[in-house]
Formats: sequence, C-alpha cells, structure tokens
Amino acid sequence: MGGSRLLGLALIVLCLVVAVVPRVEGAGNGVEYNAAFVVVPGELLGSVETYLIPVNVSDPSLLSEANVYVLVQGVPRLVYLFSRVPPLVAVLEPSAYNAEYDVWYGGGNPYSSMLATPGTPNSFWLAFDDFDYPTGFWLNSSVSISGSRAYIQPGGYLQLSNSYSSRTAHIWEVYGRRALVISFTQAYNQFVTLYFTAGNFTDMSLIQDGSDIFFLDPSGSCLYYSVLYLDKTAGVLYVAVNPGNNTAVYMLYGGVNSCPGYGVS
Repeated sequence: MGGSRLLGLALIVLCLVVAVVPRVEGAGNGVEYNAAFVVVPGELLGSVETYLIPVNVSDPSLLSEANVYVLVQGVPRLVYLFSRVPPLVAVLEPSAYNAEYDVWYGGGNPYSSMLATPGTPNSFWLAFDDFDYPTGFWLNSSVSISGSRAYIQPGGYLQLSNSYSSRTAHIWEVYGRRALVISFTQAYNQFVTLYFTAGNFTDMSLIQDGSDIFFLDPSGSCLYYSVLYLDKTAGVLYVAVNPGNNTAVYMLYGGVNSCPGYGVS
C-alpha cells in the first residue's frame, strides 16, 4: 500500500458517545458523533502517531468506509475504517498532543479527500497493540508477550486479526443521547427560531426537561441557543439558535448538556 507504516501506540483513549442523530426528514437514516479524548504519553508528544479509536455504533448500517471523517478543533485528519466489527476508526496524527477527536459517520462526508483508503496515495496501514497482554488483535503461535514486546520463537508467527478479546475494555460516558440534523437554505449569523411538533419531530418523549437541549456546529463546537417553550404532553417545542454562519446544525437532547454556558435566556 502507498505510504504504508507500522506504528506502535501507547495512549489512553476514552470514547464518549455524544450523538445518535436521525435526520430531520426521517427515513431511518442518521448521523452519529463520538468524541474520543486522547491523552498522549510525554515521550510521544509531537511525534507522528496512528490512533485506533473504537466507536459506539447504534446501527451498523450507518457505518461505511466512505462516510467516516474525524475532526480535531474543526480540522480534518487522514482516516479510514479499520474494522466494522468491532467498529474501529484509524486516524493519522502528524503531531501527537492531548486533544478531542470528533468521529462522524452515517451521513455525507465533506472531507472525502482525507480518506486513507488502502491502495490510494493517502493510505496507511495500522497494527495496534502495546503488547501488555494478549488482546486478541493477533493470531499467533510460539509467541510470548511481555514488557510491551512480542517475542516470536523459531517457527512461530504473529498475524493481525480484527477481533477484540474479552479482556479489552473501554470507558464510555453518555452525553447527548440523540440529535437532529437541521439544515438551512443559507448561512445565518443571527438567531433563528425553530418550531417542532409531533408532525416533524418524533423524539419529543426523549427530551428530559429542556435543560438537556444544546446545539453543535458541524465541527462539534457549541452554538448559542435558547429553549423558548416546551410542552412534551402536547408535543410542542420552540427553540432558537444562532447557526454561526453554518448551513447545518445539530440539536442534541436526551443526555447531559455539554454546552450549558451557551444557553441564552
């Protein structure tokens, strides 16, 4: 593969499920957004690293090689879908540092030029393991693992597998359970009022009390918003949001509000 590389990886990855996003027009399609917080050991800071990020996919049909993209503070990274089962996304970081990596999938991909599809000039090959214990990522024979190294005896082999073992675990925290993709015919940089009823919004029962509602732009940044009126029994919700010159925003709800300081009364 062009540009192939094999990089060791020793870091802490916490994957937070941030959004399960049904589109406004319904039809069962959706977008999901995971935020992976990467803590880089001091000796790896500033180096070229390849991260393998597990994502929590609510519906496997949302995930495809073509629709996965990753943003760091709005800047895309080279990425490809390493494995569908389990869902693992490989990301190339040219200068490792502690950061939030926002993994999007399930909809269109505005950064298709950043896909590191195997066999293309962007491709990179990833093998992930710190070899602290047998993880199930490798099929092996006559191999001993210790001290972050795999020792292969004469006649032995080490072959990459796509499977997790039962000893592999990740820490999950739920933020926004669901979100709505809201599209505008033009970019606005002023508050826009949105009206939802049972006719155009079927998740009214999943909203808690309105304090769980907040808004993100496509890069995952908080937007200023206001919850004007909520009557779950009647199925009515009025909100206002400043899209910040974006033609699409995400309204998250049903979990912890990660943008409480952006609520405007």
